[in-house]
Amino acid sequence: MLGELLNHFPDGIIRPIFPGVSVRRLSFLLCLVVFCCLLLATCARAQKAQHPLDALDTREYWTVYDVITASGHLGDDAHFESILLHEPTKSLVLAWKPGDAAPREADVVLVRKERVIEARVDLRAQKLESWKEVPGARGPVFDSEITGFTETILADDRVKKALAKRGITDTNIVQCEAVPLGFLAFPEQKDRHIGMADCMIAHHSYHTWSRYIGGLTVEVDFASKKVLEVFDEEVVPIPPPSDYEEAPEVARPGTKPGVISQPLGPSFQIGNGEVSWQNWYFRFRLDSRVGPIMSLVRIDDHGRRRSVLYEGNVSEFFVPYMDATRNWSTRVFLDAGAFYPGGILKSLRQGLDCPASAAYFDGLSSDEKGNPVLRPRQACLFERFAGDVAWRKEDANLVSGRPSRTLVLRSAAVVGNYDYLMDWRFEQDGTIRVAVGATGILDARAVADESADGATNHANHSAEEYGQLVARNILGVNHDHFFSFRLDIDVDGQNNSFMIHRLVEKELSAGSPRKSIWVAKPSIAEKERDAMMDIRLDKPSMWIFVNPKVKGPLGHSTGYEIMPGVTAASLLSPDDGAQKVGAFSAHQLWVTPYRPEELYAAGTYPSSSTGEDSLAAWTRKNRGIENTDIVAWYTLGFHHVPREEDWPVMPVMWHDFVIRPFHFFGQNPVLNLPNEP
Repeated sequence: MLGELLNHFPDGIIRPIFPGVSVRRLSFLLCLVVFCCLLLATCARAQKAQHPLDALDTREYWTVYDVITASGHLGDDAHFESILLHEPTKSLVLAWKPGDAAPREADVVLVRKERVIEARVDLRAQKLESWKEVPGARGPVFDSEITGFTETILADDRVKKALAKRGITDTNIVQCEAVPLGFLAFPEQKDRHIGMADCMIAHHSYHTWSRYIGGLTVEVDFASKKVLEVFDEEVVPIPPPSDYEEAPEVARPGTKPGVISQPLGPSFQIGNGEVSWQNWYFRFRLDSRVGPIMSLVRIDDHGRRRSVLYEGNVSEFFVPYMDATRNWSTRVFLDAGAFYPGGILKSLRQGLDCPASAAYFDGLSSDEKGNPVLRPRQACLFERFAGDVAWRKEDANLVSGRPSRTLVLRSAAVVGNYDYLMDWRFEQDGTIRVAVGATGILDARAVADESADGATNHANHSAEEYGQLVARNILGVNHDHFFSFRLDIDVDGQNNSFMIHRLVEKELSAGSPRKSIWVAKPSIAEKERDAMMDIRLDKPSMWIFVNPKVKGPLGHSTGYEIMPGVTAASLLSPDDGAQKVGAFSAHQLWVTPYRPEELYAAGTYPSSSTGEDSLAAWTRKNRGIENTDIVAWYTLGFHHVPREEDWPVMPVMWHDFVIRPFHFFGQNPVLNLPNEP
């Protein structure tokens, strides 16, 4: 093609430039030059400087796969549990500048013959850095492992007999799921990988949640893939299917459509992975295990970008059920650490989860073979105009004030029957509101029907000790939800202190018209034990992270406060095996010195944890936390006693907490907002 083009150029142009060179040879040389340029451009793109905290991309996932496959360590019986970014040191990240090369490494968890193996891959050098077995560890599970027992269970003669006793002869409509149990909840699992399985009826319904075949429980061995024991107990009716999937024929009358329009586009910008909006600047990545990880959150204060949060994310979900019956007493879930293979985030739906104006972000995770899998629309970013007021004052019939808006980064974590909407909401006054919206389907068990006269029979009365009837034959079981948020707060730099303002009564002297008032008495927590905080209405306190070396215009140390929302603490005994693993639920706030390896509040492998690799164990050292790099661990929790309104699908229930400036700005930072939202 180039030769044909050159033939159209007059010799008077070509020959003086390339004397003695034929058109064919010139064509070949030009092709070679073009090829080299394209190759160099491709290499430049492949080696472009990434931010050290960027999520792993597709090319890097394949590098992990190729390196481990070529290492010779990987056998046919091994499978990948996860491939996650190994973060560089904090000092390197903070010193990084655009154009700098940065280490890119991946942490890999594999399982081979029930043995957990950890590997680290240098992505730039494309080499295996380490490969080690973790004795005693039990890895998380894929959904395919949970649902992979159906055929084996249904082939068991004991199960066939139990089904026949219940009048179930068509096994095509029966599905079984086995959930592995931590050995603390089931002691004999210390040397065996045991799970408890339920079977459900998949008939006349899109899902099988709550359609358990009551009184039938199967014990299985995950290693041998065999049925160990079948417990065939009370026969109860199969709960009826729920019908929430079908839209009603007539939508709720009187509801007129609402439209959110931004004809000039959103006010936020995204450049080189950084989000900027109003005065906020931050980065985020979507992690298979914990979902969104916010990083390098800064706010512009009169041209100076001040640090607020180095990194923030949920580190673990703890969901213990409160039912003493077989197969329910062992339902204790550490969702992020036990069920994250394939990723906990699921796709968002436009117009439902996010408005039409939202920007969407895809995620990546690995499958069991180590192949990257693209997960579309795992997060969205949008501005919200809810008619909220930034500030207001009425004086002599003159109303002054400004409307506000909020930037929302939203994702949806789906683990089993629950859907958790997870929001990071950035507000114009420098506040970050972290919110979790719980919805989905109750995990409920089948119980005996009501008696003929409509009165609840004795069996149901006994069952309601552990929950509430939410429909015919369906008991919504009581349970807890606890979320541990890891918050590496860096107020104006890394070295911070934790200040507690305790509000205490002050008795006034005789002659005062008042008998008492309250005053705030500040103190600095010196050790980890000093910073274990519980919400007490009779002993209120404020939790503030300050930089003792940076002062505001009035001499106060600059700070950010964690203001708790309505939350809960665990009611379980500290000696309970489940509570030992989920011990972070015992306090609403913990503070630790920064340690890069301390990432997950219930430990790296909660399915086999004894509680010794956890937040509660780390803080036993009672390390110093004053004027150093510290990390806050906030527990957002709630007890759930199910109600009839939670069936057949739960309305969203939001719980949140706030991270807000305290003596950080010299005055109200939203005085200059426009009069329109």
